[in-house]
Amino acid sequence: MLDELHVSDIYITIENYPNISQDAPIGHAIYMMHHVLEDKHKFRSILVLDDDDHLKGYLSLKDLIRAVGPDYLHKKRPDVKGNQPFNFEGLNQDLSALSLIWQEGFSLKLHEELHKPVADYLTLIEDQVRLDDPIAKCLYIMLFRDVLILPVVEEECVIGVVRLVDLFDCIADNVEKVWLPDRESV
Repeated sequence: MLDELHVSDIYITIENYPNISQDAPIGHAIYMMHHVLEDKHKFRSILVLDDDDHLKGYLSLKDLIRAVGPDYLHKKRPDVKGNQPFNFEGLNQDLSALSLIWQEGFSLKLHEELHKPVADYLTLIEDQVRLDDPIAKCLYIMLFRDVLILPVVEEECVIGVVRLVDLFDCIADNVEKVWLPDRESV
């Protein structure tokens, strides 16, 4: 049952999660993400570590694409999801016109951005969980903060992460146990 699951049941150890230095170029992060998507675990983010190997945040697919996109789609500064002001003021409903501007010189802009550090584009992680925390706590934090992963700490050291996709799998497995027997009798 879902009520009995804890972080210890579903977390991924830090050693088994793709990570990159905050000083690495965004081009390397894009290359890395392309290859980790092929992994059987389908990692959808890359952890970003500082010089002391402390977790600073993560890069999602959206973060990586935004990094090589037009300047008005860049975050003003790394921040938690749900609190990302953009540099472009006056965005109106006609987004198709802006996308045409982006299309002009997209490859050139892409190549210009590849050497910038990933630290400029990461999503910061403010919250953390412990091995004995229930998964309901993880779900609440992830939905409230709009983040994809949470660090798992033990004695103030990050030992792993909990992913939203793994929490969804727990929910889906539970739904199948309840839903499918009812559906077969109909």
